[in-house]
Amino acid sequence: MCNCNQQRAMLTSGNTQSRNGVVKVMLTENTPMIFNGNITGRMYVYRNRNDYNWVDKRDVMSMKEIPGLQVIY
Repeated sequence: MCNCNQQRAMLTSGNTQSRNGVVKVMLTENTPMIFNGNITGRMYVYRNRNDYNWVDKRDVMSMKEIPGLQVIY
């Protein structure tokens, strides 16, 4: 018997990895911004309006206060 449906289910379920430890942060203004995370030191680049990055939860605390960025939980 063909097990095509089982293989298809395995492939699609593998693509839905949960993102533990990160939060989506979106740029809401037209001004490009670049930030380095205070804790991890990672660089987060926002070039255009509505660009988003997955930001480490430890770095989000310092980004909440910045106008033009929206933290999406």
